[in-house]
Order: sequence, then C-alpha cells, then structure tokens
Amino acid sequence: MKPVFHAGQINGPFDDPCVYSRILRERRAVLFDCGDIRVLDTGHILKISDIFITHMHIDHFIGIDSVLRAVLRRDEPLRIYGPEGIIACVEGKLRGYTWNLITNYPVGIEVFEIRNDCIEHATFSAANAFSHVDQPANEFDGIVLDDPLFKVKALHLSHDIPVLAYSLTEEYHINIDKALLQDMNLPVGPWLSDLKRAIRQCAPADTVFDCDGRMLTKEEVMPLATITRGQKISYVIDVSPEEENISKIIPFVAGSDTLFCEAYFPGLEIDRARERHHLTASIAGRIAREAGVENIEIIHISPKYRHSADEIYREVESEFRGVKG
Repeated sequence: MKPVFHAGQINGPFDDPCVYSRILRERRAVLFDCGDIRVLDTGHILKISDIFITHMHIDHFIGIDSVLRAVLRRDEPLRIYGPEGIIACVEGKLRGYTWNLITNYPVGIEVFEIRNDCIEHATFSAANAFSHVDQPANEFDGIVLDDPLFKVKALHLSHDIPVLAYSLTEEYHINIDKALLQDMNLPVGPWLSDLKRAIRQCAPADTVFDCDGRMLTKEEVMPLATITRGQKISYVIDVSPEEENISKIIPFVAGSDTLFCEAYFPGLEIDRARERHHLTASIAGRIAREAGVENIEIIHISPKYRHSADEIYREVESEFRGVKG
C-alpha cells in the first residue's frame, strides 16, 4: 500500500513539536501544532489547508504568524482547530497587526473551537480587515473534519489545562491494479485520481472518465480498484500522566500506523512528570503496545536529556515491545 499521508516532525524532539503531513497527489498538507516552523519554506506552508492545535502554549502556537504571513494572497481558506480559547487566541494574533491595505486580498481564516459538547466557529476575512464574525456552532461527536479523503478526530485530555489529541484516518485505501491497467491498455494519468475521488464520493456508475482519449464509465474501470484498510496517524502530546488520560488515549490511537507521542521524562521521574503534566517514556511505550500501533515516533523530550536521549528511546522501545530489562 502506497501511503496517502506522508507525515513527519519538522523539528527535532528537543525543539518545538510540529508534525507536517502531506496528502499524496493533492498538493495539500495538514499540520499538527504550529510552534517554530522556520524550517518550512513558503511552498510547503502554502500547501497547509488545516492546522490542528493541541493547546496554545507558545511552543505549539507561535508559528501561526508565519503561516498567516505566507497565505495572505491565497484563494483557499486556512482552517485552524483547537481547544477552548482558540478563537480568542487567533483573534488576538490578528489584532496585533494593522490591516488597512488588504481588503482586496482573497484569504479567509476559519477557526473551530472544540468544546466538550459543541464546536464553536468563527471566521476572519481579509475583505473586512479580519473582523470577527461568528458562525453557527455544530455538535461535537468526536469528528472535527470530515473530508472526502480523510477524517480527523479529536480527544479531550488534560495537561493541567484542556488539551486535544488528534487522529488522521483514511477511511479506506484505494489500490490500482497496475497489471490489469496494462492488460486493459489504459494509461497512468490524472484520471486515476479522478476515479479514486469518484469512488470516495460514491459517484454514479455511469460517471465518465477521459482515459487519454478513451471515454469509459466508472462501472467499466471499477475492476482496476481494490479497497483495503486505510492509513491512520495519531498525535498525542503534553498530557498529564494520569490513568484517566491514559485509559482514554489507548482506544483513541488504537491501530495507528504511526503514533506521534511525547516521552518527556524517563519513567524514574514519574513524580516530576506528574508535577509538569507530561508523559514518561515508559507510559508512551505502554500506550503504543496496548493500542496495537505499528510504529511510535517520539516528538517531545525534555531538553535536560539532550545528551542522553538514547535512554529515553530505549525505554520507550522496551515497553512498546514488551521487553523487560
């Protein structure tokens, strides 16, 4: 299976945590947290359609300014999701600048504040100098973005303040049988992306595709497509190491192909972890093991362990693989 989500952290585990996930063949990306993103060039930033903020500590949120700077002349809106308070925080950033010369710019910003029972929605448009406009709220059922290509779910957790965990899930994966494609004398090309989109959108069987000059219906080309399990990526960071949080995280990230997770302290420093409201390496490994994830990638380690990070990774791996030292 060729993965649709190409996800990776843009900084090291001792720097601001941010995970950038490119969506294959879509010229689109999503971002989990938005701290220092100076390593991203403008081209990568312009692909970002959605930003999912766990909480508004500076190392998770300061990069919003860089994104705003890059997308000002973009036609596509920027969507930002986060916990209670995110609308006021985005508005505060916008109010920090003067916008008298941008009313002909196209960009709009949509902000979604994920509360326990509903999602508040506000918009800010360059056309009205980014004035706050409230939109109707929606019920929160666990899903914050339901896109034809994927779903993003959110989970409320605690870091002494409310924080969110996220999962990015491809409902199912569509594989193209290249051997059959050749047997049918059909070309590889953009029409295959159109076919996949038509399948996801449940288009009618008589939908027509231009296959390099040959006009074929969806029904005729459907044998090329095989449906398999979709990809899943989860993102968990800055969480108090309490059993209440852990018991919620495990089913939420279950079956992830990759779990991006913090391991801020070693297990021996559990008291310090409770005081600072972070997960330990052993807890991160336990979550990954009990959730049955394929791979765990550590994204947040205390700078105190910059010169002994191998100990953190070994502890995570040992707990993940069930190997007792």
